[in-house]
Amino acid sequence: MIGISPIGGGKEREALEILRKNAKDVVNIVKKFEEMMGALFSERNFKKAEALGRQVTELETKADRGRRKFACSLGEGAFLPTFRGDLARLAEELDNVADTAEGVTRAILLREKLLDALLKAEKKQKKAKAIREGLIKMAGLATQTAEALQGSIDSLVSDIDVAKAKIEEVEELEHKTDLVEQSLLGEMYLYEKVLDPVSVIQLSILIRGIGDISDRAEDVGDILSIIRYTFRA
Repeated sequence: MIGISPIGGGKEREALEILRKNAKDVVNIVKKFEEMMGALFSERNFKKAEALGRQVTELETKADRGRRKFACSLGEGAFLPTFRGDLARLAEELDNVADTAEGVTRAILLREKLLDALLKAEKKQKKAKAIREGLIKMAGLATQTAEALQGSIDSLVSDIDVAKAKIEEVEELEHKTDLVEQSLLGEMYLYEKVLDPVSVIQLSILIRGIGDISDRAEDVGDILSIIRYTFRA
């Protein structure tokens, strides 16, 4: 097993451990986002969703502190310039995953009437329930993608060959998310007659926003691939 953790001494190992913890924090954010989506679109409990949304924000703040701590640790270690630059980019892109999840959370919770619009649409056309189910499914895929991403970062530190498989898993899950996103957009326009125009626009933005979480995770995976290739070389 070959990983990047043997590079350097204690300072470098400490920095990589901070990165691993930061990746775990990002996963917790996306998981909490999924919980919020379930509370809102499955349980139909807006107050619970609001409480979970506040937790998403708190966790994002924690993750942001972790990113800054990691950035500082890079300057203290004896990383080669190439690795230092790639690792800094990795941390920034990882932070984008957290930012995107938190941003979508805020956007959803500002649209309390959207849930009412969906429920009214379902009374007119029962099959319109597919929209709520699709939103929840996309949130679940976002969590799976973030978890695979965390696994790829953990593996990069300990075993870069395992990291390759995890990076590929991130890519596969992102592609699966794209397919669900396109299908959900089709469902939305299929039932737009039972939805008001504003809700159609808001749903379109929401669907794409959830998809962006997995997109940002794939961006991190791309940088992980570069680091892996660099280390192999």
